[in-house]
Amino acid sequence: MQMGIGEFFLQILFCIGYASILFELGIQLTHLLNKWYPWERSIGKRIAIQLGIHSVITLLLILFFFEVYLSVYFHDDTLFRQVIIIGMILCLLINAVFTAEYFFYKWNDASVKSLELERLSNQAQLDVLKLQLDPHFLFNNLSAAISFIEDEPKIAINFMTKLVSIYRYMLSNKTQHIISLRDELDFIKGYLFLYQTRYGDSIKVEIGELAFAHKYGVPPLTLQLLIENAIKHNMFSLDQPLTIQIYFTNEELLSVKNNKSPRLHKENGLQMGLKNIEQRYLLLNKKVPATIDDIDFFTVEIPLIKLRDQE
Repeated sequence: MQMGIGEFFLQILFCIGYASILFELGIQLTHLLNKWYPWERSIGKRIAIQLGIHSVITLLLILFFFEVYLSVYFHDDTLFRQVIIIGMILCLLINAVFTAEYFFYKWNDASVKSLELERLSNQAQLDVLKLQLDPHFLFNNLSAAISFIEDEPKIAINFMTKLVSIYRYMLSNKTQHIISLRDELDFIKGYLFLYQTRYGDSIKVEIGELAFAHKYGVPPLTLQLLIENAIKHNMFSLDQPLTIQIYFTNEELLSVKNNKSPRLHKENGLQMGLKNIEQRYLLLNKKVPATIDDIDFFTVEIPLIKLRDQE
């Protein structure tokens, strides 16, 4: 009877130790494989590798203990087979736990990123609206139109027509993620007309040969924001005009370049336009524009997005 009780307690201790060893083995194996073969490489292969290694080590441990340490107490082949089966089941359950843990953290990370992208999207849309409905832009252009009415009514009518078309374009495309580069360039010509009417040859724009404009797109108002930044950054006059160049650096990269004559007093929100563009490229999972700021020129290189109907 005493022998039976001792064996019973020994089996309990064996079961507790057995499960603990397998679980600890699973933890250490997971840490090791996270460095050697992370989940991101291939989830299916990672599960197979981890389960395979875990099962082999478990079998070796069972054989070792049964043959060396426990052979005195356990002689039943049925018990030996049961321990192996239970070990395999525990391996499956333990690996299922660690796999579920990976998917949980992945899901949680995706949720956090989704919330952050939503916040950036909302902020980017607010920034665009601020720029679209800038009261100074509207007030200055209305004042210019009024000044033309008496002496040059034709210019005033043309000026107001362009102004209306600009605001129509802004409002109609505020929810679009990508717009044709050709449409954006047509819009920019009207936008520049307002400034060139007001400032004459103080602002010069050179648009190069854009043979690939029909194949690519950009986030709406990208060029408008860059041109607005150039005008806000710099002083210009007839003697020292602001020259803005728009050209292809290569087939998939558009450059907007202007000479530099920095204003003495910088305006508030000077970098808002560039940050707005960068945020929208991030939201589209595209490479963000690069800036080159040297002594004489400021250049922004805009990655072009291939339109789907051209693929």
